[in-house]
Amino acid sequence: MLRKLYDVDFGLMAVSFLLLCAGLLMVYSSSAIFSGETVSGPFFYFKKQLVWTAISMVFFIFFLNLNYKYLQKVAPGIIIAVFLMLAGVLIFGKTVRGARRWFDFGPINFQPSEIAKFGVIIFLADYLDKNKSKIKSLTRGLLPALLVVGGVSGLIAMEPDFGTPLVICLSSLTLIFIAGAKIAHVLLLLSMTIPAVSFLLLTMPYVTSRVSAFLNPWEYARSASYQLIQSLAALGSGGLLGKGLGRGEIKRFYLPDMHTDFIFSIIGEEAGLLGTLLVVFAFVWFFYRGYVIARESRDFFGVLLALGITLTIVIQALFNIAVCCGAVPTKGISLPFFSYGGSSLIFTLSAVGVLLNISSNKKSIM
Repeated sequence: MLRKLYDVDFGLMAVSFLLLCAGLLMVYSSSAIFSGETVSGPFFYFKKQLVWTAISMVFFIFFLNLNYKYLQKVAPGIIIAVFLMLAGVLIFGKTVRGARRWFDFGPINFQPSEIAKFGVIIFLADYLDKNKSKIKSLTRGLLPALLVVGGVSGLIAMEPDFGTPLVICLSSLTLIFIAGAKIAHVLLLLSMTIPAVSFLLLTMPYVTSRVSAFLNPWEYARSASYQLIQSLAALGSGGLLGKGLGRGEIKRFYLPDMHTDFIFSIIGEEAGLLGTLLVVFAFVWFFYRGYVIARESRDFFGVLLALGITLTIVIQALFNIAVCCGAVPTKGISLPFFSYGGSSLIFTLSAVGVLLNISSNKKSIM
């Protein structure tokens, strides 16, 4: 353990724990009033997040000390487990707000789509490493990988959840392209998704209302666009330096999910433009350190695994920020390190543990 911490990439470790600490602070600030009025006091969500942080640290330490190459050996089993869990949650999962995304184990609700993000990256890193000579072939190299990615994304979309599949597909396609796939093949596969997206827009009211609200938010200000309008109000009212920690007004029952999907908006109101830019810069720095770890990895599996993990976390962060700013349609997608919830935090810190594990085993060949 001590040797690992001595050898790891300090830049990535520092920014990860700074984001984690800032996230805990914002969970308390964003949820205190709501939890004080609805559950058992202002510290309810904060204390639960502390428990999840402690559990996540166990996973972090485990993956920090488990040689990342072992993940390649168990990659087929991991992706099979992912498919079984995603199929199982559609049958036995707990329904919340019309979505069946969680396994309910009493006091613990577990979201298998968070493991799916991790599992797909491990599978792809293993597959692309073993089939790098075939990756330029559409049928023998690219198609089998995309069938797995598409299958996982399709099961998650059936919950319904369209934010997570988008993150998985974008990070997977980027990783496949970096591994050597032809850009023409990638663009062809992207174009093949247009009929599926069109079908969703035309047949699913859930998707149609989100898109309509995004295109004309003020027309739906009291319904589908309510969260977006309140989010923009929070960001705009923060000014340059913000109103101060704990002094935000939008979280006073105006903005639903303020401690989960829209916590970035509370950061904007209370820490201002400067605070939001610091968060964005932290994720940019996270991306850069992840890229450095991948570049210095001594094997191709490590390169792809490090890039895949980094891309998944950063793309998810960018989408959450874009949703809060109204740049993309509203989707239920969390902000890594910040949003309240155990499944996301366990995935994030486990992934950071793997990244630091790779960095501690690097022997640059460049």
